[in-house]
Amino acid sequence: MLRKAVSGALIALFGIALILSPGFVSAADHLDAPNLTSPGADPRVDINDIYAFQSPSNPSNVVFIMTVNPLAGIVGSATFRAGASYDFKIDTNGNAIENITYKITFSPPDVSGVQKLLLRRVPGNGQRAVLARGLTSQNISVRGGGTVRAGLFDDPFFFDLAAFLGQIKHAENDRLFCDGNQTDFFLGKNVTAIVLEVPRTSLTTNQIGVWARTELNGDQIDRMGRPAINTVFIPTDEKNAFNQGVPKHDKRDFGQFFGSFANVLLPDILTIDTSSSAGFLNGRRLQDDVIDTELGLLGVPPSGSDCVGNDSAFTTTFPYLAPANP
Repeated sequence: MLRKAVSGALIALFGIALILSPGFVSAADHLDAPNLTSPGADPRVDINDIYAFQSPSNPSNVVFIMTVNPLAGIVGSATFRAGASYDFKIDTNGNAIENITYKITFSPPDVSGVQKLLLRRVPGNGQRAVLARGLTSQNISVRGGGTVRAGLFDDPFFFDLAAFLGQIKHAENDRLFCDGNQTDFFLGKNVTAIVLEVPRTSLTTNQIGVWARTELNGDQIDRMGRPAINTVFIPTDEKNAFNQGVPKHDKRDFGQFFGSFANVLLPDILTIDTSSSAGFLNGRRLQDDVIDTELGLLGVPPSGSDCVGNDSAFTTTFPYLAPANP
């Protein structure tokens, strides 16, 4: 249904967005807004990607993954920001307002870079329950079932960024998709990530919406649901506002940038039926080639692919992500 609704007209929107949104050179949601790229910005609170999928090893569980800190260990440190809150927001009734929040916070790192992790669950009534305590780079059991782990991992995103820039510029000597010189910009790059697996029954329903956000000193820094919504569709001078917004107001505040397709693409929430093992557009699995799916929707290029496949050695067991690159 989504393909039929947007495949033709999104081409025009995509072209406009490319003119207005040079931040897309970072791809996915990596460094997507001025407040995340300006001097003094902290990449540790920049959300790259969010994933939600049924556990392949235990269908009774659902997995949420948030990757942050693009080019971790190269651009900045490979730790999490102490004092920041890394949140998974869960909407259980389809009104674009969170009913459950999983909040993960970290202590300052010790001399070895190890941090203390605290996981809390916040129901809609404002009460907070501590579900887990432990250290980064360790599997930590979650009260009520499940596991959480946070640390340095291989960046699971894969994309031919050089070819994408060539498609934008249309210059004679620029790389194009599927020209026989495919390169994955994210090959060998690392991110810091939080992997949370919980029983599906703990969410009260199989039909949920998910988004991630980072918060620091009471201010929302970044948020993300579906891949590339901000980076592609939101103009540069509105990107900070989008990152600081909330899904329930997306259509009101940003619908103008999506035209008649605001009802299809907004609010910016990743929806998933957790009883299904299907991938994107049902949630998002690590191996899902979301760029190919979106290029196919947009009709760019005609092949609907960047001819770059997954480069990571994902596993079917927790924590699912590939180990960090040297």
